[in-house]
Amino acid sequence: MSMLTRELPSHVVCRGEKYEIETDFRAWIEFYGRAREGDIPGMLKVYRRLPPSLEEALELAARFGSGGALPYGRERKSGRPILDYETDAPLIYAAFMGEYGIDLCEARLHWYKFCALLSGIGEGQALPRIMALRAMDPAEQADSGRRKELRRLQRLYACPDRRSSEERDADAIAILEKFY
Repeated sequence: MSMLTRELPSHVVCRGEKYEIETDFRAWIEFYGRAREGDIPGMLKVYRRLPPSLEEALELAARFGSGGALPYGRERKSGRPILDYETDAPLIYAAFMGEYGIDLCEARLHWYKFCALLSGIGEGQALPRIMALRAMDPAEQADSGRRKELRRLQRLYACPDRRSSEERDADAIAILEKFY
């Protein structure tokens, strides 16, 4: 589907029946925050009326959300996110205001439009520069001073680690296993 040639979707189809779905970007930022927390009832708030199957409802919502192209924020090689909607909210707001003159506190914007505009924010804004910094691999820096400075800046601008303790432990074990 091309957003330039077709009307943006406002529903999903389950078993041949249409189910209206919330399209505003705020609902989808909340959807992905709830998904990260494992809050299934909270995720389902995007529906005005639920499809008959919980599994299908979640699958269709995730498919709708991914149609916007930027669900959680792209991740760097380490698996850590380079965009966090909650932490980066002031930067996102400033970027939309500066780049497009859109006040996100007042705008009603379809999730797909929001994602397209977010993707198009220019390097003149702080948000894409910070995302690029988060995505960089310090190991690719030849100079040890630059590696150290990059690590310092990545700690300063890091997205919060929202993984569970089990996920952090599993990642630590995986890293240790590389050395043994």
